[in-house]
Parts: sequence; C-alpha cells; structure tokens
Amino acid sequence: MARRNIIDRIKDLPSDQKIVFWGAAAMALSVILPWYSDIDAFKTGDTYFGITGPLYLIGILFLGLSGTAIATLFNYTVREKIEMIFSKLATYYMIAGGFCAFLLLLANSVYFHPRFGVNIAIKSAGIGMWIALIGVGMMIYGGYTLRKRRERFSDMESRLEPLIKMPEKDYTPVAREHQEVRGYQEVRESRREVAEVADFGTPPRDYSAELPVDRMKTIEDISAEQIVRRQDTLL
Repeated sequence: MARRNIIDRIKDLPSDQKIVFWGAAAMALSVILPWYSDIDAFKTGDTYFGITGPLYLIGILFLGLSGTAIATLFNYTVREKIEMIFSKLATYYMIAGGFCAFLLLLANSVYFHPRFGVNIAIKSAGIGMWIALIGVGMMIYGGYTLRKRRERFSDMESRLEPLIKMPEKDYTPVAREHQEVRGYQEVRESRREVAEVADFGTPPRDYSAELPVDRMKTIEDISAEQIVRRQDTLL
C-alpha cells in the first residue's frame, strides 16, 4: 500500500518535477556504483565507488543534495525551508546540479591524473560516474524548465483582468471638501423643514449648534463646517 502510494505521488508530479526526481534518484543511486577502476588482466588495481576511496566526501555530498531535492517534492516542511533559503525551488535545483557537476569534474581530475592509480595505462570511468553525470544533467534541466514554467504562470497572472471593475473614487482634498459641504447642506435643509412643519409660528432652531462635538475631526472636516456656516450667514 505504501509503495503504491509513493508511485501514485510520483505520477502526479508535473513533468519538470518528474525530471528533477529521476535525476536526483540517479545521483543517489550512482554513489553505490563504481566511479573509477584501474584493474588490469592480473586483477591488480583499485575500484572506487562514489562513497569509497579518497574522494568519498564527494559521494556523501551527492547523496545529501539529491536526497534533499527528493524531499522537497514530497515534504512540505523541507520545501518551505529550502524556499526560505533560496526563495525558489528551481533555484535550488539548478545550484545543486551545478555544484554536483563541479564535484564530478573535480573527482575526474583526481582519478585520471597520471600520478594517481596503480595501472596508469588502464583507467576507466565506472557506470556510477556516467549515471551521476546523467542525473546532474537531468536535475539542472528540470530546475530550468520549472523556473520557466513559473515565470510563464506569473506573466499570465499579471495579464489577467478582474471580472468586476470597481469605480474609482476621487479622494482628493477638494473633492472631499465639496462632498462634505453638500452633506452638511442636505442635513441643514432637512432639519429646517422638520422645524417648520412642527412649529409654524416660531423661527427654525439652529440644530447645528446642538450637534455633539467630535474631537477626532480632521482639519478638512472643520474647514467644511466653516464653509457651511458662512453660507448660512449669507442666506
């Protein structure tokens, strides 16, 4: 059941992440396969795996970087931590692949040096070295395609227009002042009509003086009230 679940999760991955997965898996597998051999017909010489020999540390780094890449595809916690460091998973895949390519170049420069090995004339790269090279190439290519796909998706999001366009309101000080003046005028006229209907013989009361004082009013609100009062005196 667990095996089927893993296979289903691999199948559900996008194509670029599948490339990263299989590339990382090839890199992890290569460290337990022969990387270098100089054994002759008399069975003398040495054979080194990815995690053995003088450059065993390179194999350990291969195993750690490839395992982290696989974990980012299936574990949200690891993915989140990698994104906090590299901001994007594609960046990590490309950097990890490039660093592993440099480690392979370094390993080959040591293994195939004329002064290294027992049988100098008989040297060959093992199958593990070729699988590691293929895995590194797949990881770099998968990270590159993933980055391009994310960029295309971001461009599509930026070009999408909202389904409902809300009208833009003008919040300039002048427009706001006119709106508040109009509002005060409407309140004043409505209250004057109520006063005239309630009492025909008495002059209308000034209800604006009975309004509670709002200490949180801005300077623009106070100036609007002053304009209204100035208009009352002119009427």
